[in-house]
Amino acid sequence: MSSGAMWRSCLCLRDGWRRLLNRPSGGPTASVGKGANIPFPFRAYAPPAERKRFYQNVTITQGEGGFEINLDHRKLKTPQAKLFTVPSEALAIAVATEWDSQQDTIKFYTMHLTTLCNTSLDNPTQRNKDQLIRAAVKFLDTDTICYRVEEPETLVELQKNEWDPILEWAEKR
Repeated sequence: MSSGAMWRSCLCLRDGWRRLLNRPSGGPTASVGKGANIPFPFRAYAPPAERKRFYQNVTITQGEGGFEINLDHRKLKTPQAKLFTVPSEALAIAVATEWDSQQDTIKFYTMHLTTLCNTSLDNPTQRNKDQLIRAAVKFLDTDTICYRVEEPETLVELQKNEWDPILEWAEKR
């Protein structure tokens, strides 16, 4: 293939991908070039980074499975449409606070506890409890809570006061 033909192919691909990425979400495929359809399912399922806030009040109720978050009396659901239920009131309060602190737009990337709970409830990788524990333990080898500084003294004291209770809790489990 000549360099000119290769360049035209690259431009064609680039423009095709640009059309594909900027297309309005519709079907599961997009047309690129001369009748070629490329499956593009992940675009339709990706949550928007931001969304207009549609609720006024955030409340917590206790249900059979735990604590539920309500947005204007509508129960919060996970991305896979499961009821968003957490086992402790403290976690429910923290998640509700994340939702309540959103201003005019909902910025999903700022709601870390909500994201973590959604992942836990939906379990998109279909891992069992033992597999999840093994994966978490691998991560802990690099967690900064396991590494301490020797100076300055104020930081040593801060690490001791803040991190020791967490480590003691983890050792008991």
